[in-house]
Order: sequence, then structure tokens, then C-alpha cells
Amino acid sequence: MNIISWLKKKNTTTDIYSSILKMPCATDGKSFIYLSLPFKGVYCWANDVYCREIPTDYDDQFRGMSFNFCTDGGCEVSLFNGNFVYVRRGILSIDTSASKTSHFYPSCRYKGLEIIFDFNELEDAGQEIFSTIGFNPIKFLQSLEGRSVQGSFLTIPPESWQIKATNLSEHLIAQNISIEDIRFYLMELFFLITKESSELKNADVGYLSKGQRAIAAQVESIITTNLAKHYTVEELAGQYGISPSSLKKYFSKLFGMPISMYLHQFRMEESARLIKGGQTPIGQIAEKVGYKNQSKFGSAFKEYFGAAPLEYKRLSSLKNL
Repeated sequence: MNIISWLKKKNTTTDIYSSILKMPCATDGKSFIYLSLPFKGVYCWANDVYCREIPTDYDDQFRGMSFNFCTDGGCEVSLFNGNFVYVRRGILSIDTSASKTSHFYPSCRYKGLEIIFDFNELEDAGQEIFSTIGFNPIKFLQSLEGRSVQGSFLTIPPESWQIKATNLSEHLIAQNISIEDIRFYLMELFFLITKESSELKNADVGYLSKGQRAIAAQVESIITTNLAKHYTVEELAGQYGISPSSLKKYFSKLFGMPISMYLHQFRMEESARLIKGGQTPIGQIAEKVGYKNQSKFGSAFKEYFGAAPLEYKRLSSLKNL
């Protein structure tokens, strides 16, 4: 799916200029984007994603810039040199490169605001509306040339910018904002980012090479395929001939948290899914997700979800009535 191409097709009607379009972006039934076209050549949407990967069609003719601000979860940014960096909460990624194959969300959760500038359309339409606040998208991008790395510039924007971007994202998802208010929000964001452009600095997020990323992804698959089996970090690192500290670093960069925390969350979410299914006894669920002691499982589950397994099961049943 190429969102901009899809929007341009919709551009033959006027509804895209006066409403927010809720569009599924995956087959999970939970992931959506909330689209708007507030200005000619400026595409704005909120991402609310609960899956790991969304295929996309690469447009090698695109000439422009994207703002991608994360409010929850994380997404992967592919650099020109084949390495990867990861946008987490509070990070703004400014890019000129488009995703060639897919958008990747390591933790199966991503929420945030995305703004795309199509330079060709902006030049055709004229940019007088932005000049009144001193913002020129093309010149702004040029001002970052000495600071961007391999086609991307990751930064932590001022708190005032973060608050307004988060509020706009939430309004788009709730679909309780007018196109006029979206325009006002964007003009504020453009003004603030221009005002602070010289002070923006690269966020120290580090990167993963293709090989490092592959190791972290394979380890995640190993530890989540059979939750009843327990692995040590030393054992896992030994399979790839790397040190435990290196494995920990690769994994945290890709998934945004340590291995132990990720595995604990995965165990709890999987046990909740099985409990909601209603067919498997609690004791068997505990063993299936790696707990030999049902009492310890119950305590861990209650701490995570705020309800004991049987209570959680009853509450889930009531919600389905």
C-alpha cells in the first residue's frame, strides 16, 4: 500500500479536503491510519498500528520529505547504507527516503503523527501560505543536509512541539477535529520547527547493521516459539558467536526493551489470549507460557493485568456478552 498514491487517486473528489478518512492498513482488524489532506502537497495522518509489518509500494518518483513523530511503540527506519535506526516515543524522524518494501514495527505497536511534503505539488501550488510563518519545506530540508545521516535526521523536538503533535495525532484518531483545525495545528508545528531548526540536534539512538538486526530477530523467534523452554542469554549469544552484552544491545535496539522484559510481556499477552479462548485450564496455560508453579503464574498475571487469571476470564466473558 502506498498511502500518497492512494490519496492522489482520491484527490479527484472534494471529500478528502473536508474530512478524515479512516483506513485499515493491515489485516489484523485493529491497525488503522487516519488520513487528511489539509493543504495541496501536504499529507497528514495518524498511525495506530498493532501489527509487525505493513507492505508498501515503493514510489521511486517521489520527491519530498516526511516528518514521522512517535508517541507510542516504535518503528524502523532504513538508512541508505543498509543499516537501521529505530524511532521511539518522543523521537521525530525527518526523511527523504521512502520505504522500499514495508513498514516494520518490531514490538507490534506504533502510534504517531506522520506528515508528508510532496515538493512537486508544493511547487505547482505555490507556498505563499507557509511563507507567512517563515516556513519553506525545501529550504528547511536543505538546512538539515549537514546534520542528516544516510537520508534521515532523528531528533528530539522541543516539548511544545511534541505536545501539539501528540494532541493532533490523538484528535485524528478520535476523528473529532475539523480540517480547519488540522491546518491550524500544522501551521503551529511548522512555525515551531522553523524557529528551533538551528537548535535541533541528532538524537543518539545508535543503529543496527543488517547482520545485527537479523541476529536480534532470530533470537526473538527462538524465545517466543516455545515459551515453556527457558534460555540463558549466554546460551543464545553462543549460537551466534557474540558476547551476551552484544546480544542484549542488539535486542534492546530492535525491540525497545531488554530480553527479559520483552519475554515477560510476551508470556503475559499469550496467556491472556489463551484465557480468553476459554478452552485451556489455567494450570496448563501456566505451563505453556513457561511457569511450572501456577501460584507464581497467578501472581505475575495479576501484577501485569490487575486481575487474577480466573477473574480476568470472567471479565473477558462479560465483555463479549
